[in-house]
This record gives sequence, structure tokens and C-alpha cells, in this order.
Amino acid sequence: MRRMVIVNLPVRDLLASAGFYRALGFAVDEEFCEVEAVSVRVSGSVLVMLLSFERYAGFLGAPDDGSPTRPDDVHPQSLTSISTATAAEVDDIYARALAAGGSPRAFVAQGPVHGRSFADPDGHVWELVHLDLEVAVGPGDLRASS
Repeated sequence: MRRMVIVNLPVRDLLASAGFYRALGFAVDEEFCEVEAVSVRVSGSVLVMLLSFERYAGFLGAPDDGSPTRPDDVHPQSLTSISTATAAEVDDIYARALAAGGSPRAFVAQGPVHGRSFADPDGHVWELVHLDLEVAVGPGDLRASS
């Protein structure tokens, strides 16, 4: 079996959350869906598992420090970054996220990165980033720099 990355996120409304991620251009993967979970395929080896709060809590249990078990504006539970092929793709997905109910967030640029940040309707923070390797490393054969 190939290695996969699975990001598990607690959500208030599975169907609404699935609709939000569909609006970003991602597909629901029926193979991994069930009553309290919806799987969204971001790429061939990356899935986002949208889980009911109860199902999510079942994996983690209650936190020992009293911290919230649900994300909010002050306590986001994740920061997930997705790289894109172009800067225009960053802007396109960001616009779709806002149109689908996402909230803009400040993006802290580090180096020659074009990026945008948003929170989904459940408060999970996402970054969209494009690193222009020609700018970061310089023109020419990028393999020569490693």
C-alpha cells in the first residue's frame, strides 16, 4: 500500500463541510466515507477526513490541560498548508474558499513564497503556498544546487 497523509478535522456539519471542500475543487472519496466521517481527496496521496465532533473525540479523548476540543478563532486546532503549481492557483483556490464561506486570515510570508491563508467554516486554518524555485534558488538546473 502506498504511503498516504490523512488530516483529521472535527466539523459541526459533515455535509456542509464536504460542500465547502468540493467548492475548492477537491473530490469526496466515497471509499472512505461513513455515517460520522466524510473523506475529501486533496491529491493522490493526501486525504482530509471530516469527522463529527463525537467521532473525532473518540480518537483523542479529552485533553488533560482543559484546552478546547473544538477549534475557534483563538484556538485553531490545525494549520495545514497546500502547495500549488502556480501563484495564480493560490489566488484561485483562495477566492473559492472565501466564496464558499471561508474567512480570510493573515498570511506570514517567509522568503520568496506567494501565499494566502483562510479558515474553513469550522475554524481550521489553511495556507495555500507557491514557492517559485527559480527565484528561491536561482535560474538554471535546480538539481545542481543540492
